[in-house]
Amino acid sequence: MTDRTIGFYQILRSLPRLEQNPLQPLSIPMGCIHPHTTHRLKTLTSMQPYTRPVGLPNDRAQNHREPRAKKAQVLFFTPSLGNGGAEMHVLRAINALDRSQFTVSVALAQTGGTYEAALAEDVAVYALNPPHIRSSLVRTIRAILPLRRLIQTVQPDLLCAVQDHANLAAILACYKLAKPPRLAISVQNAPIAQYHRLWHPLDRLMCFSIAHFYDRADQIIAISQGVAAEIATLMSGKPCPLEVIYNAGVDPHVLQGATHPIGRDRAIPLIVACGRLHEQKGFSYLIDALARVRETVPAHLWIVGEGPLKSSLERQIQKRGLSDCVRLVGFQSNPYQYMAAADVFVLSSLYEGFGNVIVEAMACGTPVIATRCHHGPAEIIEDGVNGLLVPPADGESLAQAIARVLTDSALRQHLSDRGRLRSQDFQAQTIAATYGNLFLQLLAQSL
Repeated sequence: MTDRTIGFYQILRSLPRLEQNPLQPLSIPMGCIHPHTTHRLKTLTSMQPYTRPVGLPNDRAQNHREPRAKKAQVLFFTPSLGNGGAEMHVLRAINALDRSQFTVSVALAQTGGTYEAALAEDVAVYALNPPHIRSSLVRTIRAILPLRRLIQTVQPDLLCAVQDHANLAAILACYKLAKPPRLAISVQNAPIAQYHRLWHPLDRLMCFSIAHFYDRADQIIAISQGVAAEIATLMSGKPCPLEVIYNAGVDPHVLQGATHPIGRDRAIPLIVACGRLHEQKGFSYLIDALARVRETVPAHLWIVGEGPLKSSLERQIQKRGLSDCVRLVGFQSNPYQYMAAADVFVLSSLYEGFGNVIVEAMACGTPVIATRCHHGPAEIIEDGVNGLLVPPADGESLAQAIARVLTDSALRQHLSDRGRLRSQDFQAQTIAATYGNLFLQLLAQSL
């Protein structure tokens, strides 16, 4: 095992000892805070330590809870708020959650994310780590004890963790607390697909941890039916409270961002894709597909996003002789203007949990082609009605679909109109209301 895996495994094994080792007061630096959120960011040093009431049992099922106030206090926990679909979903859900029923705060393993500036003004932001910890896994592990301390101090009614590492950290942080919050965890990717490398110790550990620890949560939220099925498979039929809630894909920022024009030659057909430059996104197949498309249509491709495969993709682009027609435009704070400028938007992923960018592109009025990968795209798109679906890892099929859309104006308009209509099902207000109803149900069970 690697050192990182051993460290995480040791923390998992420490579960029974957490209550036997009371936490000492923690001094947590403010960290790297986005200037727009510094005024509301809180550290644990400014809070009074929580004193455990005498005589309360440790078992979550037997915990006594005082009657809650009219507004329930919800604390979200996620690794960061920046540069990803899961993070954007968290941002939209937090901002759209009904303030007549909830007060909302968020704890972050890493602050300074690009989305923090867009948080609603009433959202308190808690920094759980000092700045400049490079490893996301290390940041999440280090956040466990500060998160536990924060829960003891703030005493939220409900904790909602988002993404697998944060989910496990939240489960550990809540374990055997005298007064634990209700715990909901959100799974944002397909776990079997994401942790498929059976030879890799960390992937094996994640699958093991999901199978053996996720049932400690009061609610598991899967972002698609396919993700829910994978969770059920990993848990081997173990009973678990599992609910499917699709991600929030549309908010006013999408529609506003789409109105900003971007310079491009309208005489040249434009394909746009968005996502982290990672193997999961299948961009190598999209680049191969472009080479085939250009045999009949002189299209260009712009890919929005950063990631570890940038150099590899640049070499592939050069090798295929596509340097003049493919642009890796990097991370963009407003990707929606790129989506809106495109003649077709393509998701070429090998696997997904949901596919936020599909909904965002639809909302921008752009025809969408996506792979029928596990999971999400086929739950959003009805093939031939509001988008086109093609097999994953198949450059030839992808090229045929792109050429079809680029050469058929009537099809483009049809997919644009029906896609825009479909995107309304994923409005942030609608999805946040579904979260809110689920939260209220969980809190009602604790009274």
